[in-house]
Amino acid sequence: MQITGKKPSILIYQDYVHNNGQLYHALVERYGFAVVGYCDAASIIAGILDPTVKLLVMPGGADLYYCEKLNGAGNRAIRNFVENGGSYLGICAGAYYACDRIEWARGSDREISGSRELKLYGGLASGPITEFIQGLDQSWLASATISGADISTSVCYEAGPIFAEPSAAHEKIIARYTSLPGQPPAIVESQIGKGQVILSSPHIERQMPSAWSDLYSVNNPHYDHMHKVYKNLSKDRAQQGALWNLILDKLVGTIRTEAPVEIRRSLDVA
Repeated sequence: MQITGKKPSILIYQDYVHNNGQLYHALVERYGFAVVGYCDAASIIAGILDPTVKLLVMPGGADLYYCEKLNGAGNRAIRNFVENGGSYLGICAGAYYACDRIEWARGSDREISGSRELKLYGGLASGPITEFIQGLDQSWLASATISGADISTSVCYEAGPIFAEPSAAHEKIIARYTSLPGQPPAIVESQIGKGQVILSSPHIERQMPSAWSDLYSVNNPHYDHMHKVYKNLSKDRAQQGALWNLILDKLVGTIRTEAPVEIRRSLDVA
């Protein structure tokens, strides 16, 4: 596959609420600056997802912001893009958003539940995984272990979902959470028309050592916990990179239009 043209062919959805810097850098390191860019609800509705775009990435955050801006015309444009051969990568909130329905913090005063319009994967996405997080009012960050036919590694978890088991022939499991009872799906894929969909509960874009970038001690009551999590993740940096490349290979292949970009810095913290 060869990506050409001036418009970026990999687009990260920008909702102007969440910071997706690490996701951007992880994609740029693989494909180069010319290939990776941003889109928003207005540009999606205006038709930016034309055949020159190969991948739309819906990042982490909170999917209610996505619903507010994209329900209706935006989701129709995304669905049409995928059905006609585009790829969709949903990470954490972007994964919840693409499922048939979600349950967030069920039974708490923060509960969010209901059907979702995009429906790129059948069944329920439920979270956060209480076995991983410290609590809804504490840190949601954790090191979790996943395993599949192609990869086994620790990954950065931050409130992502458990997916329902596949309910159709076009849905498959890439990896499961091996430390949880029943080993529920952690990363799933789905074929929608001519397009490919991968949904990831963990933040697979946050690989070590670059994930240290988002660790600050200033005004951070969870600093010690986060430091411990990242130290634990550091032992699997090679496998985390291999998982990221595996997912991208499934979605868009090994493409490049410019020389490799050296943007990752050794930020290991003692």
